[in-house]
Amino acid sequence: MTGPKTEARPTARPAVRGMQQGAPQAHPTQQPPPQATKPQPTQQAGAISAELAELLRTGPFEAALRTAIRSSRLSLERIQHRLRARGTPVSITALSYWQSGRRRPERPDSLLALAQLEQVLGVPESSLSALLGPPRPRGRTRQASTEAPPLSALWSEHESAAELLTKIDTNHDSKLTRLSHHDVVHIDQSGDLRKIRTRKLVRAEANNADRWVIMFDGASSVATPPIIRPIRSCRLGQVLTDHARDLVVAELLFDHALARGETLLLEYEIIDPPTGPNEADHSFCRLFRLPVRQYVVEMQFDPAHPPAGCESYVGDSSMQEAEQPKALQVDRFGRAHAVALDFGMGVFGVRWEPEVQVDPEIAE
Repeated sequence: MTGPKTEARPTARPAVRGMQQGAPQAHPTQQPPPQATKPQPTQQAGAISAELAELLRTGPFEAALRTAIRSSRLSLERIQHRLRARGTPVSITALSYWQSGRRRPERPDSLLALAQLEQVLGVPESSLSALLGPPRPRGRTRQASTEAPPLSALWSEHESAAELLTKIDTNHDSKLTRLSHHDVVHIDQSGDLRKIRTRKLVRAEANNADRWVIMFDGASSVATPPIIRPIRSCRLGQVLTDHARDLVVAELLFDHALARGETLLLEYEIIDPPTGPNEADHSFCRLFRLPVRQYVVEMQFDPAHPPAGCESYVGDSSMQEAEQPKALQVDRFGRAHAVALDFGMGVFGVRWEPEVQVDPEIAE
């Protein structure tokens, strides 16, 4: 699934304009640091239920965590706030993945957060971490489709997007292998995104795959929705729009249903209306739910008004930035590009700082 400008608005990262393949969010109000040296847990370790005590002894990890969260009677939002107050922030999406078994804490910062989570949930020290076992083979680039979260999970924190997805058929998404994907992002003289032209090569892994679903989150308050224009090997199907959130979900129906092993080269573009006068977000991202062998994002700026700066960035599946951003060179024709090979799941994006506009009336 795809989508340009901003997908969801995750916590602890700047607003991002981007698309989702296959998905920025206000920062929750921080709570003041606890007064006591050791914050009080929700429940005393000695008061846990027999069911939870047995799961903490036998596992599996996700079942024990799920039961501990249920026993604490805390929402994921409250748990997230308490972990942030302790200096170990974790996204709600990550907490959801941990308790569902799709992911588990493995990185050093995640293990530190897990230790604090044990206190927040009121379970014995190291009782959850002891259930983790050896690390799984890592590699954001080679995740099997059976391990990928459903689309609804990626949008669990975005109520409007999740509701739109329930009204459209997304069953074909996992039947398509992403072989290559090329985005050309057009930026106007003011530094605003105007159009995304997308070309992708996919291969059917099962018979009768017949559509591609895109989701575009413009991160804008303008009432005019973006225009989706099929160009090659597809036509527009159902289109659902949340005008209040500048959010669009649409089907691109293939010219014919694919047979297993058949490849398809499809192309489309999204023309985005101008943003509101107070919306100064200058970025583009794409969330990949499933791996893509080659991803190229090409930026086309106005050659007469190149950006003051431009960089690419990478985020993990919870949309937390996972690598140091990389500066991109803009040539004399206003072009820049970034490449990712065997990428996904995760976020790949570009952000830029528009050229400083000088008022001719005050320029010397």
